Amino acid sequence: MGDNIILSARRIFSLLELLAEKGPLGVTELSIAAGLNKTTVFRQLNTLVTLGYAKKDEKTEKYHLSFKLLEVAGNLLKHIDMRNMVRPFLEELAAQSGETVHLVQRDGLYITYIDKVEPTINSVRMVSRVGMRQPLYCTAVGKALLAELSDREIRNVWENSNINQLTPNTIVDWEYFIKEIDKIRKSGYAEDNEENELGVRCVAVALRNYTGQPQHAISVSAPISRLSDEKLESVAEKLMKIKCEFSEF
Repeated sequence: MGDNIILSARRIFSLLELLAEKGPLGVTELSIAAGLNKTTVFRQLNTLVTLGYAKKDEKTEKYHLSFKLLEVAGNLLKHIDMRNMVRPFLEELAAQSGETVHLVQRDGLYITYIDKVEPTINSVRMVSRVGMRQPLYCTAVGKALLAELSDREIRNVWENSNINQLTPNTIVDWEYFIKEIDKIRKSGYAEDNEENELGVRCVAVALRNYTGQPQHAISVSAPISRLSDEKLESVAEKLMKIKCEFSEF
């Protein structure tokens, strides 16, 4: 009995996904696409229509999805909190690296820190705080987010930003900056080598939201004395793994 219910559910969801992907289809077209006989397809379509997830065009005799699925998706999105979704990753990374981990959200030309997890083993704490804003162009998280955009979009951000030499390491030349972006695109992660604050080094990756837009990023920050090249590479590997795992949500 249980296997039959699972099989029926699998069939109905396969039809739902086909209609979402291909648009209006007739029973014969759906039967071929789904690899099911017409009787089964007709029965499952009637179920979708009865539940309000599909409608039949009486003129063309083709079936299409209703807006009810969008309503369900909208209700789901209302309950999605990026901080809650990412928090377990932040805590695990802080424990593994022994350093401060941040979650940021893009806010126009800036990023805003929306979560922070500090390790328990190190006494030196980062001055960052939830709610603090920093420019995109001189932070690891900002550059990670920019690297996900087109060159044209990045140029627009650059031209509208107040580019200042915050430290001797801050990149203030466009040609040098776009080369840095290309480097990030190849490696998958961004670095901040005392570009925003002397004595502090960061490594970050961007995260895409449910629409595929790069709106958030996570980073590990530490005093340069604790974040050697070797440790940075190790942390970057962990960040890339999180980026891959998160993309599966």
